[in-house]
Amino acid sequence: MDLQQQHLDTLLLAALRAAPRRYRLPPLPASAEAAAAGGTEAALAFAMEAARLEKARHLPPPAHLQALFTRALAQLIREALAPERGDPAFQAAMLQAQDAAVHEHVQLSRQHAADRRTVRMAVDAIAHPGKLRRELPGTARDAMARLHGLAAAGSWTELARTIEQVLGQESSVRAHLQAPLKAILSSPALQQLARGSELLGFDSVQRYNALCERRGPLAGSHAAAAEGRASAQQGQVAEHAAVEAFRKIAQLLNRHPKGAAPTYRVARGLRTPGGFPGEANKAKEEWDAAIVRGESGEAAAAADLVLLAETKASPASATSDFPRLLRGLRRLAQASAKETYAFASADGEQRIFGASLQGLRPIGRMLPPQVIYCCSAPPEASPQPLGAATRAVLLAEPASLAFAQQLARGEAPSHDALAPAWNALATAPRLQAALHQYETAQKARAAMLHPDDLLASVVQCLRRQS
Repeated sequence: MDLQQQHLDTLLLAALRAAPRRYRLPPLPASAEAAAAGGTEAALAFAMEAARLEKARHLPPPAHLQALFTRALAQLIREALAPERGDPAFQAAMLQAQDAAVHEHVQLSRQHAADRRTVRMAVDAIAHPGKLRRELPGTARDAMARLHGLAAAGSWTELARTIEQVLGQESSVRAHLQAPLKAILSSPALQQLARGSELLGFDSVQRYNALCERRGPLAGSHAAAAEGRASAQQGQVAEHAAVEAFRKIAQLLNRHPKGAAPTYRVARGLRTPGGFPGEANKAKEEWDAAIVRGESGEAAAAADLVLLAETKASPASATSDFPRLLRGLRRLAQASAKETYAFASADGEQRIFGASLQGLRPIGRMLPPQVIYCCSAPPEASPQPLGAATRAVLLAEPASLAFAQQLARGEAPSHDALAPAWNALATAPRLQAALHQYETAQKARAAMLHPDDLLASVVQCLRRQS
């Protein structure tokens, strides 16, 4: 790299550092007393972050933090149980834990799609309309057509009842169909589907399904599909805004008087090559947008990666993505400095020098300065210190469910009953993401820029150097 290119890379990094961070999390309260006064979520976030810091120092958390945490968690549970303004997901989990019929309904629902396929395939094997064309008109053909219609409609109880009736009337079914019909009738799949249909009539199951609908559209429903399309569209809008800003930045760098030649270009959708060093291990393997610097006039020339970005439709979504992003960067940093790696992308193959990939290694849990999140959504009026995922994890703790069940029975359990949840924070793998949730959100949001802010910062830095 010549000195002029190095100068422009340095300008770009300076612009990244100077760009405003409109999505930053506000600081946590300064003391446990202030946290308690700040409300349930502030108290929980403060207690967990303090516990994380003490764990990092290999010290036990002070007793007053446990009291703060258990009081706040108890209040969170009470709020989640409120009939109208409460948390429908938590109330559904409560009902599942309390009611045997609901528990059975949930277990059968997990197997429902596979059971449905099994029964429909078995019915199709003997009663598909294509097969029935070869049957002579009559009672047997009519009976098979009815069975096929019931299976197609998902009328499992009626299907089982009708098979029993058909088998009880020997004249209505040919001899070669009796064995397949008996196999369908006795199959666990049909029995489970029929039992599932029966459970839908239970009041508790109906309450459970109503709660599930309140928390969001059911998986596989038209509403869920529409929600997925809307989410994908928001993601595309965010990615388009980031790419457009990157293209303008590349053009500015290429036109700058101190640039040797047009060498900066944008690459969309970079994909880590197969056989790349290291293990995937749930690491990010596709990167939304990048700016690379290669040889002048050669789109396929080997290049250095100077800016890498992930786009998010909302600021909160970066928190859950952050650990996967770190794993992906650590893997990229395992590149050999002397090798060149071919990344597939939406803009054609990008051959990246391994030395520039090595520079992507995170420092602890901090992103390197050339890796950012991009978001074009409006900033929240008041970002919450407790993420929705962490809230759900805390409510799902066995101690939380037991506490909630006592409240539902009209009892007055002590906050100390929630101590197992506090103790598990330091040791249980299931709670490690929750323990680190504020730190993770803080780091992810500190690395998040609006594309317009980034572009304006680059323009300002370049003007100062002109």
